[in-house]
Amino acid sequence: MSLDLPSEEEGPLETFKRATVATMRAIAEDEELEVAFTKGNATVQSENINLPLPQLGCTEEELNALRGIGDEVALRMRYHDDSVHRRHMPVAGPAQELFDWVEDARVASIGALSMEGVARNLDANLDKLCKQAAFDRITAQTEAPLSIAVGLIVRSKLTGRELPASAENVAQLWRDHVELHAGDHIDALAECLHDQKVYAERCRSILEDLGLPTDLQDPSQLQDNEQDMESLDQSEEPETEYAPEDVVLDEDDFGDEDADGETSTIEMDADMDMSEPLPAEENEDSPNSVLDEQGRIRSDINYKPYTTDFDEVVNAEDLCDSEELNRMRTLLDQQLVPIKHATAKLANKLQRRLLAKQNRTWEFDLEEGILDAARLAQIVVDPVSPLAFKQEKEMNFRDTVVSMLIDSSGSMRGRSITIAAMCGDILGQTLERCSVRVEILGFTTSAWRGGQSREKWINDAKPSNPGRLNDIRHIIYKGADDSWRRTRRNLGLMMREEMLKENIDGEALIWAHNRLVGRSEQRKILMVISDGLPVDNSTLLVNSSNYLEQHLKFAIDAIETKSDVELVAIGIGHNVEEHYSRAVTITDVEQLGGAMTDQLAALFDEQ
Repeated sequence: MSLDLPSEEEGPLETFKRATVATMRAIAEDEELEVAFTKGNATVQSENINLPLPQLGCTEEELNALRGIGDEVALRMRYHDDSVHRRHMPVAGPAQELFDWVEDARVASIGALSMEGVARNLDANLDKLCKQAAFDRITAQTEAPLSIAVGLIVRSKLTGRELPASAENVAQLWRDHVELHAGDHIDALAECLHDQKVYAERCRSILEDLGLPTDLQDPSQLQDNEQDMESLDQSEEPETEYAPEDVVLDEDDFGDEDADGETSTIEMDADMDMSEPLPAEENEDSPNSVLDEQGRIRSDINYKPYTTDFDEVVNAEDLCDSEELNRMRTLLDQQLVPIKHATAKLANKLQRRLLAKQNRTWEFDLEEGILDAARLAQIVVDPVSPLAFKQEKEMNFRDTVVSMLIDSSGSMRGRSITIAAMCGDILGQTLERCSVRVEILGFTTSAWRGGQSREKWINDAKPSNPGRLNDIRHIIYKGADDSWRRTRRNLGLMMREEMLKENIDGEALIWAHNRLVGRSEQRKILMVISDGLPVDNSTLLVNSSNYLEQHLKFAIDAIETKSDVELVAIGIGHNVEEHYSRAVTITDVEQLGGAMTDQLAALFDEQ
């Protein structure tokens, strides 16, 4: 069944909602359970539950994933005891994450073993979550989290069901190691599915088998936490977000994806302080200026990196050996052959618009001055003809520098990154011909799903609202003072797929802007080439779902309204005009040779 447009009185949407509510009440064995469907994430407040509202036209698989969220919430309410879980939970770090995932596997297995329909729904939800976390793109064991792999392996063992392909991709990288060291204790879990205490104790044996710490939380602190929980129960209950397997789907998960083609998720921990305000728009009345004395953008008060210890700014040639760089440059050149004609055409148009190469112009048809050689034929025919002279005139041209910032994220794989690299190559050559200094930059992350930053956060006991949780990698393909001939091969690095990971656009935009403002040129232009909005699952899992998008909006607004740097954007296959006031969208590089030539040239017009 898929959801088509319902009638005003009744339709499939209402039928779906009633069936879901009835199923959840039956699974939870609670007829008083209140379930509502709203935009936003799944939340649980006492017996009041909010589920994401399905989008009209969504597929059967998407509906099953939504049902899976409801089924998991109901199963957890019936079979999971938070106090027992906290009492046996390791202090922090990967051991605690593993403990959580193995408990989630227990709850899901109880439902899957007793109800085939529930099993299908839980599998659909698991598949959706794993794809959101990009688990289907993992190729090495070092990229696969051991704790999650163990939870998936346990789930498969308990249910006897094959994992969805996206989840199996993670599990198979660790399966031999896990079964060798902890196989017996994992098999023993099936004997105590309905005894959470015994199950938790055997789970701790698995931690020992795998060499992970099993230290319990300090008893006094645990008692304090339980007293706090009791006081919360007796007073006004805060609404908390519920996340099966520590992940919930974003509000637009069914039918509407973000501009990067990926969906955002949120992870909420049991000890998260829900009283802390979520990131909001920048306060325009703030006494602190957005720009510092040098014109650089200050930090957004509503945004922060958890740590910058593992961030890096690297030259492209340092990320790849010379032979591989030459090979990828050759591959890019092959892609450029069919559109070489676009370069000359674009150069002529931009040369007239940028006002950068010429510093003088001529006035023609004058009665005195230097004889205009182009009018010699007219003079021969009519020697007394006036207006045959010209004079040189000084012009107030401005020196110009252009910085091209290229999205080098995983969502750009394939045709998109090829188009971006070709745009960079064509525009880079063109602008240099116009005597415009050009720098070409890229932005991505060093790892999928957080890397060392996330590991540090886990080892620090997962403090709430940590901010950006990934290792930023900013790449310099060509510096503004570097010659095109020496650096042109660096653009081939974009064709290396394993380099393309996640994208945190706001910080990249500020980084590129702050590089520009320190230069001496009179006119500074920042051109962003991207395929949509920022996506970094490690960050979105533990912050608000629009955390990165809000920071991108802050960066764009700061540049467009408060900086002398001129910001333009090229959307690759996606319309970016919603966020950038000066933007164009292209779907193929061949457009650069036609109508897009005029539009791109217009981006550089003087205001």
